[in-house]
Amino acid sequence: MGAVENRLVTVEEYLSDPAYEHCEYVDGEVVELNMGTDSHSRITIKCGRWLDEYLDRNPGGSVHAELHCRLTIGGKTRYRLPDVCLVRGSFEGPYIERAPDLCVEIRSPKDSVGDQIAKFDDYFVNGCKLGWLILPEEQTVLILAPASGPRVARIGDTLDGGEVLPGLQIAVASLFA
Repeated sequence: MGAVENRLVTVEEYLSDPAYEHCEYVDGEVVELNMGTDSHSRITIKCGRWLDEYLDRNPGGSVHAELHCRLTIGGKTRYRLPDVCLVRGSFEGPYIERAPDLCVEIRSPKDSVGDQIAKFDDYFVNGCKLGWLILPEEQTVLILAPASGPRVARIGDTLDGGEVLPGLQIAVASLFA
């Protein structure tokens, strides 16, 4: 796929044009996602694998990478694509009509932390219960939840699934190994 310039399109155009498959849709504008690095890709795979293994032991959901999530913010439609997500229950169709229960975003070098946190605000308004913003260059994870401030997890700490994924434990160091 060539570069997609940010431009205004209808929801129908966004959903039907294969050129936008790896793009987000924010208030009528197609927004191309920044390309991930090798570490971004490896972390994506690790998170997906660990979450899938968790669901093998605790059935009742599915794990996805870049799942199109239809969100509503202030009456406007947005489609966000978390790097990895876990959805409790089932859904039909090519996208989900809400935010996943857990959203994982992995910052690429060109992403700003502020822009990434704004995505989590969208997720939380639409029902997400837990978010992990993984910062590979800092080897740090920001743990985000609705109505609470971020917590920081570093090498030596353990990520847990909280009330969303009880019993899930991931050593932060293993994300970056």
